[in-house]
Amino acid sequence: MIDDYEEKINILTETIHANQKILLELPEKEKKVCFLSDLSNEFIALSRREDIYDYIINICAKLFPESANGMLFIFQKNKSALSLARSFKNQKFVIKEKYGDVIDKWVMKHNQSIAIDDLTRDFRFGYDSVTAFQERGSRCFIASPISIGERLYGIVRLESTLAGAFNVGSSRLLYSICNLAAVVMERAELFEIIEELATKDALTGLFLREYFLGRLKVEIKRARIKKSAVGLIMIDIDDFKNINDTYGHIVGDLVLKKLARVFVKTLAQPGNMACRFGGEEFLLMLVETDRQDTISVAEKIRKEVEEMVISFRRKQIRFAISGGCAFYPEDSTDILDLVEKADSLLYKAKTTGKNKICF
Repeated sequence: MIDDYEEKINILTETIHANQKILLELPEKEKKVCFLSDLSNEFIALSRREDIYDYIINICAKLFPESANGMLFIFQKNKSALSLARSFKNQKFVIKEKYGDVIDKWVMKHNQSIAIDDLTRDFRFGYDSVTAFQERGSRCFIASPISIGERLYGIVRLESTLAGAFNVGSSRLLYSICNLAAVVMERAELFEIIEELATKDALTGLFLREYFLGRLKVEIKRARIKKSAVGLIMIDIDDFKNINDTYGHIVGDLVLKKLARVFVKTLAQPGNMACRFGGEEFLLMLVETDRQDTISVAEKIRKEVEEMVISFRRKQIRFAISGGCAFYPEDSTDILDLVEKADSLLYKAKTTGKNKICF
């Protein structure tokens, strides 16, 4: 009987000790939960990719002081490759792994975290082929994918020259951060899609009229302060109805897309932009330009279109454009007047022979 009671007492004592251990761990666990909650709130406030990249690398530098270096690689889906987006260094080294190393590519391939206590003792990688070891003497690594399911957004890799610098808690914390980052990056991607749908024409990929006019207003204000000029080019496809009637709307859409690509290629300078103003009519804006440069750009577009040939079902299709140029502040300081000026000059080009630019 006594033995039975002693056994029960021992079991209860063990249970008490186990519960005491849990109670001791609770404040630390609560602290971790609160930290991750705060981290989530800070993450959620971000919507721009560049801000998200900055936050990820900065929080890693802060939370992992044992790291000698840290890298954020972004996965480029179109190339199925990694690209270094951000990094931090506690030593004066140049990070050469612009497209990742064997460790990062392992994480990318398997889409799972990895922890390496000592690279020289790890059978999965030849340490003599790892740039981080050869160039910086790094031996300890933790890396985690930024992913949701099979959808990979990037990879975070942290490294130290000291073997065993990272523990299990470090690896778990990095994993939690990357999971939060993946959700935020997916959210940012959705925001970008929504913004593009709201500001760009679905067929041509050019900006929509209302958004363009808003940007034009901003650029006119900037030009007024900097005492610079803005050029507008209104362009219309000559005899576009005949193209649709003769070849069908599929060819008409193809003509619109081809012309849009010419605009994007020609207006490569930052700040320049083009919009689909309506139907087959387009409005282009050139910033920090002058009268002659604007006219030259318009003529360059006209000539390129004139020489362009579209092949469709063994038919060689050509088309031409007409345009009108207006200039701020030379022609007007009012946006609507400026647009109307370009439109009236376009009308002049259409009624005096087509396939020409008037200014």
